[in-house]
Amino acid sequence: MAARTSILTVVTAIGNDLTVAGGPANGTLINGRIRWLDGANAGLVSVIFGNMTTAITLAEPPYFPVEAGTRILASQGCDRRFATCVERFANAINFRGEPHLPGNDLLTRYAV
Repeated sequence: MAARTSILTVVTAIGNDLTVAGGPANGTLINGRIRWLDGANAGLVSVIFGNMTTAITLAEPPYFPVEAGTRILASQGCDRRFATCVERFANAINFRGEPHLPGNDLLTRYAV
């Protein structure tokens, strides 16, 4: 799990948008979570809507104002695509999404 999390420092925070000092690659945090380690939001968890290398957009604004220098623990998210499951998480065997669902014909089949 340590490889999929990183401790980042908030540089600025405006509404849902956080600027952080050196973050993970673009898009790897989408649908992930951040746990606030410092400040008024310490212990709370926020859902990540999107990310660039130095910017994180949260699904909702933090409950309390965020000060510069606040540390967060960012966890990678899953976009629920088979390629992500294989490449990032090496978990293809447990993937239960679209390529592995039965087709429409399963519902219309009848005994011969």
